[in-house]
Amino acid sequence: MKAGDGPLRTALGAALASLVVVAVVAALTVHRPSTDAVGTSRVTTDGNQPGSGHRHGTPPASSASTTPPTKPSSRPGVRPAAGGGCGLALTPAATTGAVGHCTVLEIGDSLGNDIGWGLQRELAPGTGLTLDQLDTSATGLVNTAFYDWPQHLAADLRQYHPQLVVICMGGNDEQGMVVNGSVAPFGSPTWKEAYLARASALVHEATAAGAYVLWVGMPIMEQPEFSAGMEILNSVDQQAAEADPNAVFLPVWQLFSDPAGQFQSTAAVNGAATTLREPDGVHYSFLGENVIATYVLEHIASTFHVHLTPQQPARITGWG
Repeated sequence: MKAGDGPLRTALGAALASLVVVAVVAALTVHRPSTDAVGTSRVTTDGNQPGSGHRHGTPPASSASTTPPTKPSSRPGVRPAAGGGCGLALTPAATTGAVGHCTVLEIGDSLGNDIGWGLQRELAPGTGLTLDQLDTSATGLVNTAFYDWPQHLAADLRQYHPQLVVICMGGNDEQGMVVNGSVAPFGSPTWKEAYLARASALVHEATAAGAYVLWVGMPIMEQPEFSAGMEILNSVDQQAAEADPNAVFLPVWQLFSDPAGQFQSTAAVNGAATTLREPDGVHYSFLGENVIATYVLEHIASTFHVHLTPQQPARITGWG
């Protein structure tokens, strides 16, 4: 288990508008054993010095291959290219081009951290991508008093000037939200509307600064009730991304579901039996991080029309 990680549930207490509202929110919040803890990961990798990540050791290299993801069709309002010497472009291209020199800002919660650590290891030397990993565990879009992502993102956009922002958050947001002075229970129509507005604002903040957005969805979870909540979050986050012509939502639910569509923590990766998830049934294991990072990098290559190959590709080749 990762140091500093606890349950994917944000503390509600001192974050909300008044003591009365706090009491009501606490009553409505979905409680589960804690897996997240506050902590920030700020790591920069330039592709020439790939990060070693954390814990467990080095995964085996593999030459396994897979069919590349399908390229999405263009949408009205899509920018032709990222610019600034970066080859990322959502518009269809006759041929796949070079990456160029691109800055990728990766933000999110502890699951975002998992993806960022995997991306550090999978970025091969000389790819041209500079990865700035700015995840903060136990955060999300509901409890803005605890951590205000729009405010932090604004500062990060000014500092790093990314051409692509990768977002992975939502695991801590299965809780009630104060809307117009009242508590909206998680998953209610009022809650969904308010959360969609927050997710949409975060996406637009990044695209208005000239960056593309790739929003990576939540995976299936071991606890069925938690999984049901993550499906709600994924649905809303997908709406937010698809409403912006310069943003894309990347679902990972099917990637980490067995052929029956169920949670299973082990699978064959590059032909070898592998544990994909941590014992908490939430976070990715070391090799699970490589699997999700391989998937994300291949989708960046396909979606943004650039040549990009993971350094140590890790792909699920079968389920036990």
